[in-house]
Amino acid sequence: MNRKTINPESKIKLTGMRLSGDENTKVIDDLNGINGKLNETSDGRAFYMADFQDPDNPFASIRTRMVSQQFDSADNPIWKAGNPAMIKKFVGKLIPGEIVTLDVPDFQIGERVVNTATCVVLKGENIQTIFRQAGHDLDEEEQEDDAQLETTVESEPTAEQVEETDDAQLPE
Repeated sequence: MNRKTINPESKIKLTGMRLSGDENTKVIDDLNGINGKLNETSDGRAFYMADFQDPDNPFASIRTRMVSQQFDSADNPIWKAGNPAMIKKFVGKLIPGEIVTLDVPDFQIGERVVNTATCVVLKGENIQTIFRQAGHDLDEEEQEDDAQLETTVESEPTAEQVEETDDAQLPE
């Protein structure tokens, strides 16, 4: 099976929006944020964490995705997608997406070496791109054979990892 995108009929539940759990991440005031707050990267972009869960399994692990501003052509940080003022209205609702787990090249979490990763992939997004933005390059064989619903645990990205990616976003 060679899937580049998710099944457009798949749904996941947006269970919440929150600030990063990393105590070193900068917090800023923002009227549209979570209780008037958002996180900020070192390059000045606001971001927050969106939590998702399989809607058919209330015991399924919650998966987190970082949502951040992008830079416009004048280098100003703007919400091209995922504006928290709009996304707040979707908390508790189903949205088009899947929680996807794939085999990836070995990487380390603390002292453990792992070879699977899980990402939230939304309708219209390229699975390989989302995994690459999360720091995981996929082999062609793995892309063809290993797309499946989530079964593993991963940690949320740090502000530094956020800055290294092209910022995965919720669709507009």
